Amino acid sequence: MSNPLISFLWVIIPFLIMLGFLIFVHEFGHFITAKIFKVKVLAFSFGFGPWLVHKKVGETEYGIKPFPIGGSVRLLGDPSEPDEETGKPLTPEDEKRALFAQAAWKKLIIFGAGSAMNVLIAFMIAPSVYWIGIEKSYFDVAEARVGAILPDSPADRAGIKPGDLVLAVGGRKVKNFQQMMTTEMLNPGKEMAYELRRGDSVLIKKIKLAASKEEDAGYSGIFIPGIAPLVGKTLAGGPADKAGIKPDDKVLSIAGQPVLYWHEMTGLIQQSQGKAIALEVQRANQKLTLSLTPEYRAEEKRYLIGVEQKIPNVFVKYGFVEGLEAGFSDAYYWSGLTIRVASKLLSFQLSRKAISGPVGIAVVTKAAASAGLASFIMLLVIISANLGIINLVPIPPLDGGHILITAIEAVIRRSLNKKVKEIIFQTTFMLMIAFMLLVTFQDLVRFQQPILEWFKELVKSFGIK
Repeated sequence: MSNPLISFLWVIIPFLIMLGFLIFVHEFGHFITAKIFKVKVLAFSFGFGPWLVHKKVGETEYGIKPFPIGGSVRLLGDPSEPDEETGKPLTPEDEKRALFAQAAWKKLIIFGAGSAMNVLIAFMIAPSVYWIGIEKSYFDVAEARVGAILPDSPADRAGIKPGDLVLAVGGRKVKNFQQMMTTEMLNPGKEMAYELRRGDSVLIKKIKLAASKEEDAGYSGIFIPGIAPLVGKTLAGGPADKAGIKPDDKVLSIAGQPVLYWHEMTGLIQQSQGKAIALEVQRANQKLTLSLTPEYRAEEKRYLIGVEQKIPNVFVKYGFVEGLEAGFSDAYYWSGLTIRVASKLLSFQLSRKAISGPVGIAVVTKAAASAGLASFIMLLVIISANLGIINLVPIPPLDGGHILITAIEAVIRRSLNKKVKEIIFQTTFMLMIAFMLLVTFQDLVRFQQPILEWFKELVKSFGIK
């Protein structure tokens, strides 16, 4: 039985290390460019809260604060932060060195430097994932080959056939099955052109993607070939859960028909037409026969038993040059994906369900830390690219908001009224807080199972049944 403190620390420490490092790197970008342009830096700290240790070196206060979730930099004349020195008259020298007095191009660089540092760090550390070696999902390494088609699905109606190799979706090349799935998920309800290789021919097929009700994610009905019928998890309260099917069970047969691959299960479940069927499963060293009744899902027009497949992992490790190429390719892919997601969210083409907040990141961080150093670094790459690019969204108080206001001031050749700026920053800050609370609630619902399991473990460790 695990110690409750250890259990808690196993969740919180990796999360704080990741968040602290990424925010500190971001703030360092603002700090170093401000120093280069001789803007007066009042303070630069690691952590938040009151000072624990601090020392003034020259004109800047350096130190450590108690809450290790990043860092902060205070610049003289930053319009978004209250400044202890703004109530005092500035000397002519300080007037020249205040942020508001700098040329527009300098301010644009200072405001954008934090995001640039996050993206740069993502590219710098990504190759180490492949030098160390990482367990990757089979979806990440398998080509986008069609294994099976869900009957009456968008892909089936478009004439896609098993064996087709998907080369591109919507004009965007796909290198593996996961990239194809991600592109589908980001485009629910949209018609997409699929470039396919069938034998020696290259074909273009148009598919209008369906949308999953739970996640508002698009799907085509294409299955990957050759995946063993292993259960990854069951839907709480679903037919499989009620029948007693467990994660890692291997499905051997459905209604007496042998099952060799996961995609074969779909057709056999549809044949039941909602009648009770027998599933033979292998669990460790024993074979079990369980009875269940599939449920009809109207929005997906099919019968389901409430199971997710277990995707096998493949160990990937490269030499220096190959690792460099693979790492840069990953960082580029995740940066581009973040831009696509952000643009779709801002244009309301994608639901807020597609994003996660601190709770979701904490859950995923714990899993990545448990999986090993390479998995933790890969998550660091993904979130660093996300943090850098999302901060460029032109909404105050994000860096992109500062950049937008600076650009407007450069065009109109005068500074916006200070009171107007304060209202803009305060209003958008409150809206962002409200949005983050909404996303946090969404994460609590989405990750309720691992969160509940963790709390159960915590309660048991105290001897409470």
